[in-house]
Amino acid sequence: MATEPTITVTEGTVTTNETRIGMASRIAVIGAFNSTITELVDVPNAKQAHVLFPDSTTTFKGNEAIDYLFIGASSLVVANITTWSTGENPTPETTLTNAKLEAALELLTHEEFDILFVAEELTDAAQTIVSAWLDSEFHDKFAHGQVAQLQKSTAAAYETSIATFNKNIYWMCTQQYTYYGTLLSLNQSAALMCGLIAGMMVNRSLTAKVIPNISAVTPEYTTESASIGAKLLELNVPFIKCRNRNTKVHYCVNSLLPDELDLYINRVRDYIINRINVEAYLGEINNDASLEGIGNVIENIRYECVDVLGLLKDIEYRVEKGSGTCVNVILERLVFDNIITNINITYNIEVE
Repeated sequence: MATEPTITVTEGTVTTNETRIGMASRIAVIGAFNSTITELVDVPNAKQAHVLFPDSTTTFKGNEAIDYLFIGASSLVVANITTWSTGENPTPETTLTNAKLEAALELLTHEEFDILFVAEELTDAAQTIVSAWLDSEFHDKFAHGQVAQLQKSTAAAYETSIATFNKNIYWMCTQQYTYYGTLLSLNQSAALMCGLIAGMMVNRSLTAKVIPNISAVTPEYTTESASIGAKLLELNVPFIKCRNRNTKVHYCVNSLLPDELDLYINRVRDYIINRINVEAYLGEINNDASLEGIGNVIENIRYECVDVLGLLKDIEYRVEKGSGTCVNVILERLVFDNIITNINITYNIEVE
């Protein structure tokens, strides 16, 4: 269970604008776009996105998310769920059904990307489908995190819905943000956080960090007993809160997630899994030379992630022959530093 991080003396502002575009910033988007394209499309930048998916007065939630995702995304891979009627003046059908969701996920199976964003608030049944797919992808060494959106009116409703998520969640957007003076929809707000997370180093926590350019949130949560905010903390769901109404500073209360791990731990875990490039050894003879080669691959990843990038404290591993056709790569321990959630400042005043 999360607790609201505390500090007894206010410190200076820390923002989330420390970025490393491309480290783990490729976003897959499932949503309704203004296009007849049905295959997966790679989109390298926002300008190209608006050419492929022209702006329209009709609401396409995929279109609505584009600019906010590209705040930090290196590229998008788009699965468009819009279908069109036949005839002289075709009309779009933009409703995301479970069948359309499953078809989009099938297109994305074994595609390399870092974060999944569905441009829609999902039902509990739909989220269960997504969670099962993410688990299957992780099992096949395609690790993706999810940024989701959900907005409920009661604490009990949140508890029910959050049970459908799993270890792959990076952020649950439960509030609408006023960004650069404009109130965003829930979908845009979730896309904004997805873009911000994509642009951050994977070993950066959002806990107690100021979210730039947000001047208000709706709804505002308090953390007194029995409130929705208190329930979200109990369920390890991050949210944004005002720190200073005069300067309109808003910060992330915590980035602990339902699996009881901080955002940065989940992102680093997935980064490591995706970086273990041992596919070239499939089809090789299972002998000592291959085992040594696979061990060297893992050691290079350990050196990169621990000694060069400083993403975690250590990776302890071993490589062994499992059978005549199988090699076991055992990551025995991924050792992380915890985050600081409490600072005690002690002082003494002496008047002579």
